[in-house]
Amino acid sequence: MKKEYAICSVLLLAILAMADAQSATNVRATYNYYNPAQIGWDLNTASVYCATWDANQPLSWRSKYGWTAFCGPAGPQGQASCGKCLSITNTATGSQIIARIVDQCSNGGLDLDYETVFKPLDTNGAGFNNGFLTVNYNFVDCGD
Repeated sequence: MKKEYAICSVLLLAILAMADAQSATNVRATYNYYNPAQIGWDLNTASVYCATWDANQPLSWRSKYGWTAFCGPAGPQGQASCGKCLSITNTATGSQIIARIVDQCSNGGLDLDYETVFKPLDTNGAGFNNGFLTVNYNFVDCGD
């Protein structure tokens, strides 16, 4: 009985560690002008990192969510993050949005498209004035 309990405890801890690795708190989120609507939601025109794998996705997939570059402290990196979705919460206001990862960055956080992600999250304008938002994020199912 003790052996089974120990195995279950180890498995539970492993599951919790994996879930924890899919989210982060107090992350710096800057903005970028991808302008997806103006370029027809074309990943090649945007010259984003994930275009290599995701440029041929249907328009409905590419335009379902606003775009973000991902270089956060927790979660898959590089190609493994491409096409995944994040639920992002502005810690100052509680506003939330879902964004699709289409690019990578090097700032250690997120680089949100200004019109489709940053601006809707920045409900009080403080993020634009500061040049960044402080956010929490969780990887979520895109529902594709």
